[in-house]
Amino acid sequence: MPNTPERILLMAADLSFRGSSILALRMARGLLDLDIDTVMLCTRMGPIDRSLLKHLQIHELPGYRLPVWSRIVRRSVLQNLIDQPPDVIHVLTPEMLPQAVWLAERLSCPVVMSVNDHADASALQLPSSSRRCRMIVCVSDSVRASLPRHRQLNQIEQRVIHPGVPVLQDSECLPILEPDRAPVIGMAGPLEVLKGGSFFLRACHRVLSEGTEIRIVVAGSGAEERNLRKLATSLQLDDQITFVEESTDMKTFLSAMDVFCLPSLQQGIGVLLLEAMALGRPVIASGVGGIHAVLNNNQAGMTVPASDSRQLADAISRLIKDPDQTRKMAQAGRSLAAKRFSLRQMLDEVTALYAELCSGLSETVRLPQPASTSDRNRI
Repeated sequence: MPNTPERILLMAADLSFRGSSILALRMARGLLDLDIDTVMLCTRMGPIDRSLLKHLQIHELPGYRLPVWSRIVRRSVLQNLIDQPPDVIHVLTPEMLPQAVWLAERLSCPVVMSVNDHADASALQLPSSSRRCRMIVCVSDSVRASLPRHRQLNQIEQRVIHPGVPVLQDSECLPILEPDRAPVIGMAGPLEVLKGGSFFLRACHRVLSEGTEIRIVVAGSGAEERNLRKLATSLQLDDQITFVEESTDMKTFLSAMDVFCLPSLQQGIGVLLLEAMALGRPVIASGVGGIHAVLNNNQAGMTVPASDSRQLADAISRLIKDPDQTRKMAQAGRSLAAKRFSLRQMLDEVTALYAELCSGLSETVRLPQPASTSDRNRI
């Protein structure tokens, strides 16, 4: 590949147990495996599966977003980068874009920015001096359609690159819905109102009320955790539910689930949904946002209306009561993840993008086509 980059600087805000952070760490590790020198800066390292951090150069800069302190920190970062400047700066959190552009102006390198959810997309603002920002990459057409339509933004090329996840071989996937134990129904991610945890718990309560024995797993933490624990108690789920810390090995708790649920009220695409599919877990998700880019029929996974605990409960019950069909769905989901959302495919598209930037091919402005809202040790 011509003009293959040798050094990439990834910039993120907080790294925590959420899809965008997991995606960032997958990308960093994948670039290293391709022998591309990759360094990541972040403002904070929260609780996260430590296996995702192996062999990565991650520098935590807690004051990087503070107005005065950031000036000191970024000049220190600049000094460390001058001798070995990156070929490309890839911003993984839009709020880090001003810092990235400041560095890029002084290091004479291009900037690419990733946008992972609708809220970040709709609120996106470019720095007044943003000529170094050459590309905006969205995780789905739905997120891309949420970008503001104004002249400055439209002069920057916009592209969709779907997230990539490692996919297990069929023989490596643990069996699901074994007859000698209660099915495990789970959700995972940041425990926030928009993630729909309350609807998930109410759906599980409905399934139990119908006489179906299940176990419930909720993995993650966040502002809504206290309320969810109280709701679980009020629904008398304490004997059936387990709350899992986000620092636990992700593969372990996802593989322990017989059915993975993503009851979000809004979703960029659902990285954890893809991780579960790649592990051979059948999935049920709210039919919102970028989910349509993943599950456009009921063969590889089921979609239900957002905030509808009754229909979510019905979907869970259907999967439990028809294990043979559910296993076929899980297999179809794993095949879909391997075909359209593999880690290798994402890395191929990202490195090709970097090569374009390094060769200057992206200098020419290419206005975006309208997107379908339905969605198809040193720095």
